[in-house]
Amino acid sequence: MGSILEEPEQGQEEEQGWTSMTQTRDQLRNQPLSDLEASSISTVGGRIFPDTAAMGDLGALLQIVEAWRDVHAPTYGAPIPGTGDTAVHQFELPNTIETVFAASAGTVASVQMITVQNAGAGSIVLDLFLTDADGTNIDVLDDLNIAAGEVVNLMTNASIGFPQFFADESLQIRGRVVTGTPGDCYAKVNYILTVQG
Repeated sequence: MGSILEEPEQGQEEEQGWTSMTQTRDQLRNQPLSDLEASSISTVGGRIFPDTAAMGDLGALLQIVEAWRDVHAPTYGAPIPGTGDTAVHQFELPNTIETVFAASAGTVASVQMITVQNAGAGSIVLDLFLTDADGTNIDVLDDLNIAAGEVVNLMTNASIGFPQFFADESLQIRGRVVTGTPGDCYAKVNYILTVQG
């Protein structure tokens, strides 16, 4: 895949609207667009002042941002077709917080549905958390009692009413089986990407 960060061949500058090598483009030129992170653009772009002398750098920054968006957020933050999936987690340990869903690095997922299932013969009590980048667990659901064989949809259940939300690598869904057999408890997270890595 071509990169906007590479230098154009001689004579292509006017034809394609390229600017000559700028400090901004020079700082990012060895990174393929697939690996370029928004934080890198912010770091480099934060050094540009909006004045006449910086017109080349401003133009280069605009080209870089547009190229990044074409690769990572082609639908401008709306769901990206073909990226829907379901993550399944089977709990393993009693009374231990386990990661149910974590988006991969550089992605943002719109969580559409979360279901929990008790595949065993006895009841299970489950806690559910959202965990931020600092490791702080925020209680979302305390002491959800799931009967034997029951499947609970946390987003359509009238008494729970869990809303759709976005998750990335710094906001994870975690859970803990408080009582019951952990291996009988399954959590499924249905999601679609809005930013891809």
